[in-house]
Amino acid sequence: MADLYIDALATSVRSRPRLRPSAELPPRSMRRLMANMIARDRGVPAERVHVREPVPGDPADAADYGTTRRALDALGRPDDDQPLFVVRSGPVADPMTSPLAGTVHAVGWTGDDVGVTHLREHGGTQVFRLLTWAIPEDLGATVVIVDDPAFVAVEAEKPAFAAVAVRVARTGALRVVAAGEDLPGAEAAARDARVFSGTGACDAWLDLYAALSSGAVEPGEHVLLRTVGDERQGRLLLEAVRPRELRTSSAPIGE
Repeated sequence: MADLYIDALATSVRSRPRLRPSAELPPRSMRRLMANMIARDRGVPAERVHVREPVPGDPADAADYGTTRRALDALGRPDDDQPLFVVRSGPVADPMTSPLAGTVHAVGWTGDDVGVTHLREHGGTQVFRLLTWAIPEDLGATVVIVDDPAFVAVEAEKPAFAAVAVRVARTGALRVVAAGEDLPGAEAAARDARVFSGTGACDAWLDLYAALSSGAVEPGEHVLLRTVGDERQGRLLLEAVRPRELRTSSAPIGE
């Protein structure tokens, strides 16, 4: 299998997430019922679950793919009909709709699209294990990692309210060395790497974006992205081959 590289990186972060206590919603509204179900599942009082309100006048955000679309717009369109992977866990604002389908329609994506929903906080790292065999050798891919939950247990969860879009290619600025809980054959490099760590799927990516944008990552340096969950951790080891050539952009939402 040919090496994978990261050629471009874009972010969309909510500047001021608008969280509304679910208890303020009408008792029979879908979002109130969903919040109550989530509270029972997470073992927290229902009044601690808040609902993220969309940005006024933004139909994409009302359909629960606002940050995803902005990150994709900032990343730019690919040169070929490559696959799109949207990595997002947790319940969406409306279970009767599909944010992935809305995204594909809104941006006019012409390649295949895949939704990855089971990786939870480790989605930002573990998805690269999937990419090593899921991408045809003559194509790249676009990956969007989303940590923008529609429902938040405010005292227990600290989401980034963000999406990170990554353009994966067969050559580029950052080489994917290894991904997974274990990094066979790359442990020595991982021990010496610069570490970016967090508890959410986007946390380490946002810190890496800031470091790359400031020029803090040197050519030849290894960087380790790590997500730390309650029971396990996900890791992604990258080599900064030509970090100055990485294309970066951001598109905040809510400003």
